[in-house]
Amino acid sequence: MQRNSTAKQALDPSPKKRLNQSVPDVIFKWILILPATIAVIALLVFPFLFTFVASFTDWHLFNLNAPINFVGFKMWASVLTSSYIHTTTWNTIYFVGLALPLQFLLGLTVALALNAATFGRTFFRVFFLMPLMFNPIAVVFLIGKLMLQEDIGPINDVLMGLGFPRIMWLSNPAMAKITIVLVDVWQHTAFMILMFLAGLQSLPQEPFEAAVVDGATAVQRFRYISLPLLGPVALTAVLIRGLDAFKVVDIIYSLTGGGPGQATESITLTVFRMGVKGGDIAFGSAASYLLLIMMAVFTALVLFLTRKWVRISY
Repeated sequence: MQRNSTAKQALDPSPKKRLNQSVPDVIFKWILILPATIAVIALLVFPFLFTFVASFTDWHLFNLNAPINFVGFKMWASVLTSSYIHTTTWNTIYFVGLALPLQFLLGLTVALALNAATFGRTFFRVFFLMPLMFNPIAVVFLIGKLMLQEDIGPINDVLMGLGFPRIMWLSNPAMAKITIVLVDVWQHTAFMILMFLAGLQSLPQEPFEAAVVDGATAVQRFRYISLPLLGPVALTAVLIRGLDAFKVVDIIYSLTGGGPGQATESITLTVFRMGVKGGDIAFGSAASYLLLIMMAVFTALVLFLTRKWVRISY
């Protein structure tokens, strides 16, 4: 009995001894995560606090001799009452409201087709995921500047050859908005396809086999099994693409520059022009927080509308 007790004590040291042994491990873990913590503070927390404080001042980079004054909510009021910001806000909402549903529906449809395909599955998977591999600026140059060129572009040549009128893809304000959406859909639908395809291939097969035995049709299996089980994947895909769409700037800046006029300018492009190029740090910071509030409202709305769907899927 004494021998067993001695062996047990050797294998299971006292709490004080275990604590002493764990202290170096804890210190070592903190040493490992310290660089990442510093990077997060430097790249996220500091800019967040810096721009928040700047939004309550009248700081302008080009007024070097003027003192920086605290003006309270003056810049916030200027942003909320600015017709320029109103236009860019509606442009951003229009872009997200049209591009995101199109990417969702197209991505889900193609993913279902690829998941059910029995011939050429690998080829078509790579084919549909290719836009995700391209550089955004290259996509804008290839599709926007070359293919959608209004005078000598191949798309207009084909349409006119078929008897259709020339489409002013970039010079017409209403058409320019749609063009921006189409280019973004062409490039980023591949992300939705990738997410949905991964989700479909991870679904358990037992419910589908039971449904087939019970005589359920393909539509019924999709509606009552596949769609509910895809809830978490769909929610993740919508949030990632939606938040990314709110920050769109590369396609607009390279394709239309925000024009014609202000027809396609987004809030992110406005913040860049006003705060970075224009030097109005205070106004740009307040406008960036307007974008942050819009993204927070979008996230809360999506989570609220999908709460039952995602809950059922679990």
